[in-house]
Amino acid sequence: MGLTADQLSVLLASAWLPFIRVGGAMMTAPLFSAAYIPTRSRIMVAIFITAVLLPLLPAPPPMDLLSVETMLVIANEFFIGLCLGFIIQLVFDAIILAGQLIAMGMGLGFAMMVDPQRGVQVPVLSQFLLIFTMLIFVAMNGHMDFLSLLARSFEYWPVGGRALSGDQLGVVIVRGAELFTGAIRVAIPAVVALLVVQLAMGVVSRAAPTLNLFAVGFPIAMLIGFLVVDRLLPNLLPLLTSGLGSAFVAAEQFLGM
Repeated sequence: MGLTADQLSVLLASAWLPFIRVGGAMMTAPLFSAAYIPTRSRIMVAIFITAVLLPLLPAPPPMDLLSVETMLVIANEFFIGLCLGFIIQLVFDAIILAGQLIAMGMGLGFAMMVDPQRGVQVPVLSQFLLIFTMLIFVAMNGHMDFLSLLARSFEYWPVGGRALSGDQLGVVIVRGAELFTGAIRVAIPAVVALLVVQLAMGVVSRAAPTLNLFAVGFPIAMLIGFLVVDRLLPNLLPLLTSGLGSAFVAAEQFLGM
């Protein structure tokens, strides 16, 4: 049985456009956008989420399949999903940056491995902290909270509604600055401790010029770094909770909630 142009327009607006927003979010959201998750699996998850949300979505406005306006609406929905996932993903990027700062101070900056989340090389310490925080994120049902936010986005920003404005993009840009703030909050204890070690090694080198600092300072810096990281792990839960809380608030501001 064939479909008329009007029926295709309704199908596009009611199913395809929500799928574009959900698919865009799956490309940048933590856990869902990981490189170790096959693309087909992400597409299937996006289809399943869209199918669940379809009965709850309001009726979309009629659209012309071949019009420029429809193409702009598709691009708008795609960027809405991208921005939602990107705002939450910045919290975990801050963890990676904090691990890089600590690793450089410990002398482990050369110890690199491929990050399965992004497919790029990062220090081993960053990968360890990322896996640890990702497990906490799943244990906190953070992925379910993100899916709930994605579902509520259709209520506050219906399909084919308003277009992205400078205010919404400003929220995303401000969250980009939080990347460095969150990294400093995580790494500052280790950075300060390792700075004290480096200063102490400098004083020792002045008192005993013949002392081999590479043979003495490197193991001490690494030992102190591991001790600080051991004390840092229990504090990751409140730091991650605070970061995710502010990220979800920013995402709600982005949606105009």
